[in-house]
Order: sequence, then C-alpha cells, then structure tokens
Amino acid sequence: MLYIDTSVLLVYTLTQSAEKSRYPDTEKFFANIRAGSLSGATSFYALHEVYVFALDNAPDFPTGAAFGKAALEKILTLPLHILPFLARSERARHARKFTALRDSSDLPHAITARVYGCEVIVAYDDHFKAISDLIPYKSPGDYA
Repeated sequence: MLYIDTSVLLVYTLTQSAEKSRYPDTEKFFANIRAGSLSGATSFYALHEVYVFALDNAPDFPTGAAFGKAALEKILTLPLHILPFLARSERARHARKFTALRDSSDLPHAITARVYGCEVIVAYDDHFKAISDLIPYKSPGDYA
C-alpha cells in the first residue's frame, strides 16, 4: 500500500493549472489506483490540508469551502484507504524515529504511513528522502 501525501492530492485536485508539468504523471498515477493496479492510502491529515489549502487560496470562505469540498469529493471517489488521525501517545512514541524530517508538518504523514504498514510515501516533497531508510520516497512519475 502506498501512502499518498498532500502534495500529490493537491496536484490532482486544486493546483492542476499551476502544476502543468506534474499533472500528467499525477493523473496516470491515479488512473493506476482507479484500475486497481496500485493500492493507495491517504490520511485525515492530508484531507484536512487539502481543504485548508482551498480556504487559504480563495478570495472568501464560501468560495474556498466550495473548492475544498469539491476536492475532497474527487479524492473520496478513489478506491483509497483513509487512515485516521493517530493518538497523541502513538505520535510521540514514533516521533523520535523521524527526526531527520526538516518540515514538522510532514511528521504525522510519515508516522501514519509507518504505523499502517505503507511501503512507500508518494509525494512531491523530496525532503521525505531524509527518512528513506525508514520508508522509501517516490513521486507519482515513478508509477506512471
């Protein structure tokens, strides 16, 4: 099972026009997910980040809420496992393993992927390479 990071979900849903070079590989990656040739998962952390991104980049709340909802609906139609938030104690127990991550906002993603047995983190955030000894990092293009 592949853990799909927010950076990939954003290209798939909200930033297609700004990420023109990344979108074709991302679309092919999700076509493989839809076809069942790849097994994917994401988390409530990623879903929340997608929604907040829509709110933060909209001119007003109603517009952001509408775009955020549409993005979540598009994601939730995919045959993905949706992984839950981790208990605080679970995050604390595993956090020491991931001190090499430079961006603390990626910590819940890495821990969730590890706890739920994901083989790879699929992302456009290459700083996940810093923990590749614990969980490998790939981009959607590696599967397209």
